[in-house]
Amino acid sequence: MVDVQTLNPPHVRNLTYHVLGALALAANKLRYYYFGYRRARDFDPSQIDRCVKYDFEVVENWLAYLNTYLGKPAEIDGKNILELGPGQDLGVGLILLAKGVRKYNAIDANNLLAQNSEKFYEALFRRFEKDNYDKAIIVELHQQLERVQSDQADRLNYLCRRNFDLSVLDGEGVDFVLSQAAFEHFDDVDRTIKQLNHVVNPGAVFLAVIDLQTHTRWLRSRDPLNIYRYSDFYYHLCRYVSQPNRLRPAEYREILADNGWGNIQIKPLSVLDSDYLRQVQPHLNERFGAKDNQMEYLTIVICATKS
Repeated sequence: MVDVQTLNPPHVRNLTYHVLGALALAANKLRYYYFGYRRARDFDPSQIDRCVKYDFEVVENWLAYLNTYLGKPAEIDGKNILELGPGQDLGVGLILLAKGVRKYNAIDANNLLAQNSEKFYEALFRRFEKDNYDKAIIVELHQQLERVQSDQADRLNYLCRRNFDLSVLDGEGVDFVLSQAAFEHFDDVDRTIKQLNHVVNPGAVFLAVIDLQTHTRWLRSRDPLNIYRYSDFYYHLCRYVSQPNRLRPAEYREILADNGWGNIQIKPLSVLDSDYLRQVQPHLNERFGAKDNQMEYLTIVICATKS
């Protein structure tokens, strides 16, 4: 079962948050123009223990969602996995390999790996030892990590492509495609899904956790739908690297279906309180007014199977 969290922001201040959000969009455009994309999470990479805990939780949640979707324990042992948008470290990949995955591939548009010092991986391996992972597996993981750093890895395959071109993985034979809070940042989701068709095996399973909310940290809890307030013209005028694409659940479903993915299931992980939504929705861009946009959905998990 998937536990659903309901968010009820304390105050409705439509005009105030419209103005503040508009300024935030412009500021983000300038910030990313001058400093680039520097952080994938809402906490600093220097918080080593938190980073390690986060990676383990991501894997545990993925497996729980897969178990629910498949109706049985997900069999990842010996499988080939692709993560889209891994972010700032390879902790998730190492954890999956430790759990028996044959090969872990990851592709990102921004190389953030340098953010994590050796201290992160030292803490990660201490966790493996604490959890009594086989010593031979831990030695193998050390070797794989060293090979990544020298571009010689065979089971821990990390790729950075500015254009996020998945064709570099054509014929890889992936069994599971996984993603955590990354799809909302993709510029061309349709292109990405199309390219997956040349990367996955028949029957491959797709799972993506997607954060549909405003990403500006100080607005997020106060006005989670802030990015949907603005006209397409202004939103694109303030476009910056990693800007949320504002796709809604039905659009993800349509893209997957059009590209040959079936048994598509979309479940909310967090939703907006209905009273709060009723007060905010009239102030959103009118194209988000239709009921099938499901504006109450703040975070979702999408699962699908390749036909």
